Amino acid sequence: MKAFLTKIALRKAVGLCLGEHEVAVVKVASTPLGGAVVIASSTEPCTSENVAEVIERLLPPVVGPKRRVPVAVGLACSRLFFGTRLTSASGEAKPEVELQKALCSSNLPTDDLVVDLIDGKVNKLPVAHLAACRRKYMAGVVAILSRLGVRPFRSEPSACALVRLAERQHRSPRLSKTVLRVFLGAGQGLAVVVSGGQPLAWKPFTLPDFKEGFAILSAARGLAIQQAHYGIETALDYAMIHGRDDLHERLQKEGLPAEIGTRVIWHEGPALDGASTAFGLALGCLSQDIKAYDLSRSMKARAPIKEIFPWKELGSAAGLIGCMGMVLGAHAIKLEESYVTLRAKNSQHLCLASGEPDRLEKDKKAMENKVGAIRNFLGSRIAWTAYTRDISVRLPANAVLSGFNGRSPLDATGKAARSFQLRGTAPLSENGSTPYEIEAFLSAIQNDPLWKRDFASIVTDIKLPMDSKKKLAKVDFTINCDKK
Repeated sequence: MKAFLTKIALRKAVGLCLGEHEVAVVKVASTPLGGAVVIASSTEPCTSENVAEVIERLLPPVVGPKRRVPVAVGLACSRLFFGTRLTSASGEAKPEVELQKALCSSNLPTDDLVVDLIDGKVNKLPVAHLAACRRKYMAGVVAILSRLGVRPFRSEPSACALVRLAERQHRSPRLSKTVLRVFLGAGQGLAVVVSGGQPLAWKPFTLPDFKEGFAILSAARGLAIQQAHYGIETALDYAMIHGRDDLHERLQKEGLPAEIGTRVIWHEGPALDGASTAFGLALGCLSQDIKAYDLSRSMKARAPIKEIFPWKELGSAAGLIGCMGMVLGAHAIKLEESYVTLRAKNSQHLCLASGEPDRLEKDKKAMENKVGAIRNFLGSRIAWTAYTRDISVRLPANAVLSGFNGRSPLDATGKAARSFQLRGTAPLSENGSTPYEIEAFLSAIQNDPLWKRDFASIVTDIKLPMDSKKKLAKVDFTINCDKK
């Protein structure tokens, strides 16, 4: 299975964890369906004298002869200084200056230290996360890797890799701002205060037998006191304990959740060991856009062009262009098939097959001229029969038409000045007013689409008889329509 995953892997990465008493190497492959999968892992104990020999023995078989797989290095917490402090909202924080402020010393030389800084926010307050280690130690690690032909992709604290793996496997509860993550190992533990996926402070501690609850509680309270020193006063929303599932039931009976003072969530992993840390380091290589420390940035060689080249963007653009090419190609094939079919049908037509191209083209132009002339003729005329049929249907039964006059003369430019006039009479109602049928008839004419099609102006008029002529009991109405 691992061999198959190695063949279909999109990307590969290696995590190298340098602990106090062991060295762990993990190779991870990013697969299309399974996510990140461990395909190789090895751990070996070491001392400060033979750590170079252990690295030279474990790393080359995992990286391979071509050394193309990125390698992330994790440094033990005892080798590092780490702190979080508030910064000003304006201006960019400098690592050396912030380190001197964190150590409360303005004349402390920082030449023998390598410092890295990550900007962040906690409760909408700007903070600076600092990590530093001795330059001599970091230079020795880079030199060992250089002898093996490996350029470290990133060198960061091991605690950050553990937090990254824990966030990937067990995300912080929703709407939680500050979480305490406790990682338990065989005889050691690590408590980390996390906000927004970034560690704010950590504290390693020993894990004596049958006193594990007291050790965890002591580390949690120590971090709570340390929180106030760097100016962030936030209460813990949750406490998440990882590893040593054999202790969960006993610690619950001892009342550890009540002593911590917040809700406790238990998880089987990741535990505090070199393999889990190396796994988290390799995940950082697969996700290159994350915020992470790199203490070896000023010591390692310049990155090759193949490492910093935007392969993802190139792949996305190439995929998009390929999809467009496939769609356009399929459309072109379909058009070509339609063209071939049409040519085959045209070849079967006797007139087209026997006719000459010049003569056919001449006949086509003559036909187009005739069609155009007919269209112009019909476009400048009005089909008056449509209006006569419409009026005969709409006209009230007691109304009589006395005039029907439609004109559409052409001026010198060939444009028609259309006009239409209709006159009629109808008997008055019993009370001497205009009949309702006539008003409805005139109103319907003004809003009818047929009349609006040819005439832009439709004006109706009703003329009542004078008092001396009311004995005639007739009302005259007219409809005047103009093109403009």
